[in-house]
Amino acid sequence: MLFCSVWSYAQTNTGESLIVVHYDAANKANLGQLIYRYNFINNVYAGREELLSVVGRKDNKDYVRCDKGENTLYKDRYLVSGIGNVIDLKEKKVVYDGTGKLVRCSNDSIIFFVNDIFKGKYYAYFDVNTNTYSEIKSLTFKAIKGQDVEFDRTKSPYKLLYYPQNKPKVVLMEDAGHGGVSSKDKKTDIPIYWIDNNTFIFPNIKITDLEGSIVKYDISTKTSKVIGTFNSTANVPATYQLVNSIDCYIEFYFKNKLYCINPTKETMLLSNFKEVDKNFSIEVEPKSTGRAIYYKGKDIGRNHFEIQNFKTSANYAALVKEIVMGDESYQQGLWVFNVSKLKWETIDAEEVASLVGWIKK
Repeated sequence: MLFCSVWSYAQTNTGESLIVVHYDAANKANLGQLIYRYNFINNVYAGREELLSVVGRKDNKDYVRCDKGENTLYKDRYLVSGIGNVIDLKEKKVVYDGTGKLVRCSNDSIIFFVNDIFKGKYYAYFDVNTNTYSEIKSLTFKAIKGQDVEFDRTKSPYKLLYYPQNKPKVVLMEDAGHGGVSSKDKKTDIPIYWIDNNTFIFPNIKITDLEGSIVKYDISTKTSKVIGTFNSTANVPATYQLVNSIDCYIEFYFKNKLYCINPTKETMLLSNFKEVDKNFSIEVEPKSTGRAIYYKGKDIGRNHFEIQNFKTSANYAALVKEIVMGDESYQQGLWVFNVSKLKWETIDAEEVASLVGWIKK
């Protein structure tokens, strides 16, 4: 998870809280979600507090979705959902119910990139001081590296298109992969990761969702190069993510595998462990007994859990426990590691929609 800065509002007790989103069993029809804070004071679990409930679907459209994509905590107060909603955890209310791709948090602004079918592509920001949302009118403002590139997915193989400003579109690649068109699973977005304003990498996916390659493309020279290949026959939905990393330049997630990419040296290596922060690391590919967890290089336990449901702070680590039965998995509450005690604690919890992360209490 992205933590944009550190800020805490005054409280009588010192400690930390784990922000957890649960599905609301009483409002399944509208994909209702309940946002809780699980409080830890003086290294002891002190119970939980329901902050607010939100509606995930409204008029048959996504509304406030904390269970979709990666959530972000900002200033130990604001929860920015994976689709771009803004929730004030202190005031316990949704302060922005629109959507957009989070670009960054800067001072008192949360900046989004919006691709609207009616209004087109533009940047906007939410001011947390005034709780107002505004479009950024400056034509020269650009918060994201790169240029306007997208895939034409009307037929297989996909084309890679470039839209230079005030010029006709350019076909960069006639064959930019097939996106796993023969897979029975729903097709996911194909990520593009910009290294600089002219160079990017993306996964060129074969017809099945079993393999592909990472391609580096330079717009200025219109040249491409395969950096490495990926594959997995694991019986899980195919996912493709390119994200910043702590221990390597770029992380590429594919199914149950993690690859570390150095775009400068043009290398790509399979990684068995993910460095979550400077203290905690976890095993990437689960074994029959679960994933191993390490604190400062020492094995502190093993359990079944999803990588996105492992959140840490300087004092704690938390995960959503699962029990695996064949191809199915079922949640079994929370598992919290206390750094000062070097012990795990099991906490009962209903179905978790998202483990968001830690804030200072």
